[in-house]
Amino acid sequence: MTKRFAVVSFTVLVGVLTLIIIGSSLVSAGDNDVHSVPAEYETAVLKAGSVCHEITPALIAAQVEAESGWNPHARSPAGAQGISQFMPTTWATYGKDGDGDGEADIFNPTDAIYSQGVLMCWLIDEVKTYKVQSKISGDPVSLALAAYNAGIGAVLRYEGVPPYRETQAYVKKIPAAARKIELSMTNTDRESSAPQR
Repeated sequence: MTKRFAVVSFTVLVGVLTLIIIGSSLVSAGDNDVHSVPAEYETAVLKAGSVCHEITPALIAAQVEAESGWNPHARSPAGAQGISQFMPTTWATYGKDGDGDGEADIFNPTDAIYSQGVLMCWLIDEVKTYKVQSKISGDPVSLALAAYNAGIGAVLRYEGVPPYRETQAYVKKIPAAARKIELSMTNTDRESSAPQR
């Protein structure tokens, strides 16, 4: 009886510790994250965020943060690759040489982040066209984010942001994170331009 009690107690303890660990990781992955652009990616983010006026550097940075956590070697179970989490078929069409070395490499952060800006601007143009044709409705940036996450076909099929839980969360999370990153970038700019005493 004592041995059985010990096994049950141990199992319960492991379960409780697992819940505590999972719970704390969910809290730390929440809205309290410090949102900023790692120094080594600032130039790439600024370049990608200047492809079109609707897609800002902060929005690009928020996407990268959500997609890969700034990991240039990230791979998803679905097959997405690199810092901007391109599917290989999407990369084949939209992958660009962002650093001018003559090669578009999905695992090169400068290439991938720039290509992300190009793709997001193409998606903005697409959703604007579909809005004019009354095929979809909604905010163009939200629709472009939904298309980046779920595909333009899903946005067309649902005539707006698809009802997928992941996509709905993505469309809310990215602009919120972008606002925090924008604030972080603004504060960093102010600090670097402040007169030294």
